[in-house]
Parts: sequence; C-alpha cells; structure tokens
Amino acid sequence: MAADPDVQGVVAAQPHLLNGHIAIPLLKAGKSCFVEKPMAGSLEEAEEMVEAARIGKAQLMVGFMKRYDSGVNLAKRELDRFFEADVRGQLCVINAYCFGGDWLRNVTGPISTGEAVPPNPGFIPRNPAWMTDGQKETFNLYMNIFSHNLNLIRYLFPGRLETKAALLRERKFIQSSLFESEGTLVNLYGMSVNSGRWEERTELYFNNGWVRVMTPSPMSMQEAATVEVYEGGEKHETRTLHAKPYWAFRAQADHFVECLKTGSVPRTSGEDSLEDMRLMEDVFRKAMWV
Repeated sequence: MAADPDVQGVVAAQPHLLNGHIAIPLLKAGKSCFVEKPMAGSLEEAEEMVEAARIGKAQLMVGFMKRYDSGVNLAKRELDRFFEADVRGQLCVINAYCFGGDWLRNVTGPISTGEAVPPNPGFIPRNPAWMTDGQKETFNLYMNIFSHNLNLIRYLFPGRLETKAALLRERKFIQSSLFESEGTLVNLYGMSVNSGRWEERTELYFNNGWVRVMTPSPMSMQEAATVEVYEGGEKHETRTLHAKPYWAFRAQADHFVECLKTGSVPRTSGEDSLEDMRLMEDVFRKAMWV
C-alpha cells in the first residue's frame, strides 16, 4: 500500500500496540492513516507517528468516536456558550466515569475475517521502558478504556490539564485519576462491570449550574448521547437535550473521508492526541498502587 500511487488513505484499525509499527511507514510514504485509540503504546511512539505524518505530508486521525456523537456536540455547544459568556460562573469540578458493561449491544461482534494473525518478527511492543511488566499490562487496560474519557473531557473543556494523582491496581481495571486546570478539579474513574447496560457519564459542575453528558454503549447504532443542562441563579431551569441519532462510528468514518477529500485536519488528529498520551503516562508516573 505504501508503494501504490492510487492509495490515498488507509484505515488501519488494529490493536493499539501495532499502530506505530503499521502507520509510520504508511505516513512517511504520504498515505493518510486512521488508527484506533489509544494512539500508541507510549508517548515516544506517538510522537514518532506525528513526525512521520509531517514528513509524508499526510493526515493522521485517531479513533475517538465520542467527539463525533451528535449528542456530545449538542453538549459542546452549550458548554461553549457557558465558557464564552461566563453565564454559569466558575467551572469547579468535572466528574467522568465509565463502568462499562455490554459495549456491543445490537451488533454481533467486531468484524473479523477469521484469519490467523500472520507472524511479524520485526514487531516490538513499545510501552514505556520505565514501567514494570505488571504496570505495562495495567497501562494498556487503562489506555484502552480511559483514553476515550480523557479525550472527551479535553474536547468539552478548554483548559489544559495536569495530572495530580492516581490510585491504580496492578493488572486490574479499577482506576482513579485526578487532574487539575486553573482551579478546576477533574476526577476520572471506573471499572469493568458484568452488566447488560453501559454506564458512562461526563459531568461539568459550575457555581450556577451543570452539564451532564450520558454517552451510549459504543456499538449502539441507534443512540446518541443524552444531555442534561441545569441553569441556576435566577432561572433554576433544567433542560434535557436529545440529538438526532447518527452512529458515532459512522460519523467518524464520514469525517475521515471528508479530510481525505479536502486535506483538512481531523477533529481527532494525531497532534491533538499526543496530549492524551502525555497525561496517561503522567498518571502512571504519579500513581499510588493499592
């Protein structure tokens, strides 16, 4: 594909530890690439992917489909109004959690040809070298789920986050992370739950109101996020916002094709996603293991 002049872009949706290994030569050859989240096995590898895109003058897009959810974008418009007009006062706390259960819902499973993965003697996983084997395993679990939630927080909130603390359990998907930005505390936590539901929410609390975003099961084709907006002060008004459902994965694919046609920068670009990698590695540097 790298040598084929008719190939303009490649959807390379493999497990994240293979992202750099596959995408870097394609990007250097000028082929725009879509890879799934998390972006890479380490910040170092993610930076090499962005540099490869620069060398090849190609676009790199990362699969954070929640940014393409029609309900999420309703919430973003409300929040942009809150921030620009300062109508709800100081943003004090953001709570984000994922107690994920049934992520497949109304589809039978991920698409597969059933073929065995071919041997690849040149592939070396590139998690941070300073982590223990147990920490690397935990890091991959953490990134696989919470990269979505962290990326969504950054989409809805304009402040630059700094990692403050974390509580982690080695080889367990039970995590808690604390971030901060100019007086706003950000809590991110969750675990895997054997449930027929998908429990995921992002809540932004201001002095005089809040916005809550309830995101649906990832593979639910006929749902969009539900948004609750409470405006305090003189109003004391609660509104529930519903967007026209359009599967976020489909909207994401549409966006990648549009970027190929126009040369525009993806909403979930590799450059933007470097910030997620920076924050997640910081979580593990500052973690208390319990």
